[in-house]
Amino acid sequence: MSIWYDVSDIIGWQLPHLTGIQRVTVGILDGLTAQGYPCRLVRYDQRRQAFVAVAFQELPETIRRHLPRLGPAWAPMSDKVGSAGNPAAGSAPVVAVQPAAGKRTATAERRRVSAPATQRLRQSFRAFRAAARELRHEARRWVKTRLRPPAPAAGHPGLVPVVKLGVTRPVPARNCGADAPFAAGDVLLSLGATWAPGGHAEAASQLRQRGVRVLRMIYDLIPVLKPHWVLPGCVEPITAWVRQLLTDSDHVFTISEFSRQEIGRYCDECGFRQPDMSVIRLGDVMAAVTGDEPPPLPRFVPRRPFFVCVSTLDVRKNHRLLYDAWRQLASRDPDACPDLLCIGTPHLYVADLLREMTSDRLVNGRIHLLHGIDDRELAWYYRHCMATIYPSWYEGWGLPVAESLGQGKICLASNATSIPEISADLPEFFEPHDTRRLVDLVDRVFRDPVWRERREDQIRRTFRPTAWTATAAQLIGVVQAMQGHRNVAA
Repeated sequence: MSIWYDVSDIIGWQLPHLTGIQRVTVGILDGLTAQGYPCRLVRYDQRRQAFVAVAFQELPETIRRHLPRLGPAWAPMSDKVGSAGNPAAGSAPVVAVQPAAGKRTATAERRRVSAPATQRLRQSFRAFRAAARELRHEARRWVKTRLRPPAPAAGHPGLVPVVKLGVTRPVPARNCGADAPFAAGDVLLSLGATWAPGGHAEAASQLRQRGVRVLRMIYDLIPVLKPHWVLPGCVEPITAWVRQLLTDSDHVFTISEFSRQEIGRYCDECGFRQPDMSVIRLGDVMAAVTGDEPPPLPRFVPRRPFFVCVSTLDVRKNHRLLYDAWRQLASRDPDACPDLLCIGTPHLYVADLLREMTSDRLVNGRIHLLHGIDDRELAWYYRHCMATIYPSWYEGWGLPVAESLGQGKICLASNATSIPEISADLPEFFEPHDTRRLVDLVDRVFRDPVWRERREDQIRRTFRPTAWTATAAQLIGVVQAMQGHRNVAA
């Protein structure tokens, strides 16, 4: 019996860093390998409408860098891969070469002098790029709407296809995984964002009919229950994916008790039988911050005390609250106002907010929008910030909250949805609409170092980070229970 790990949503990953779901799928894969379960990799091929085996070297460099153990683990299994080719034994982890001390000092000084103007230029460009991306999405939807042929009138026999040269090309039969490299009794772990490739759900269903156990993950039901936060064109396909996943999986994982209850209520509303389901706690240990060696200086080094918000720049993440809070702080005492670093990729419905942040002279020297930050830079920001902030309206989990606590830092966190499950007492909570409470918390962190150090000491003593190996062990426990405790690594 083999465990196949679905890498469909990371095989084409192009960003220099990992985000949300991709961080989870890569972390769990690394945890499985560390536990001694060298999963075989597979992806859905939309052209062939089937799952195909994948070699480790086919993964993007950014992904391979986060999987230092998987390259060597893959080598003994390469002869079983078949269509995946003959991958090399593995890829050595990327090591950044540190410049000499004098050179680094001179470089840091040049960065410090040019940082404000350069940062404002970068912020403006990123805001422009986010707005352009949103405009392209809207233009595509407008074109599809205008060019879509009208539906036949009621009772109309329908449109007759045009036949050229007396030949009609037959519709190709759906493969749906018939030639996938699986055997009965194998397990498919599909834990990523797999709603986009058409036919993925059908191919997984076909595998179940061939005796493959299909275990999948739902992180949250945001596109289904909160359609105003997602692109209109995404609601229907993701809803269909959710329904298929809930009704045609051998087991469903989710990432919080809050999400489990949401899924249960949704199944009741739809008249579905609730699937076998379990909650797993996500890992929050960052590989880049382990060990005693301090992380190197990032490309942008703040000159004032600073707070950090690590989150995709998305309307759901509630960066508007941060903007309002920093305007109050800057209006009260401009010289004492700390910096705020918003670290994340611009996403949906935030172009206007980013324009305000970068154009508002009251705060545009205090709020810094950083994109493309790798884990080593992020580690430096975690270690040197005064505290982190996570103001989200709705989460399936809230991984940056756990990462912050794991670094011994106070996290000023929204008390919405799943976030209090991460830790009920260690964050400093606020309502996601309560600007006044957030301003008071920032002010206390900034002005009361004795209280801040006492809270950080409490966090370091009591918070227990979760390794990705522990998350992987939870999944393996479910697989073993389904297989009657047989050797799942066979």
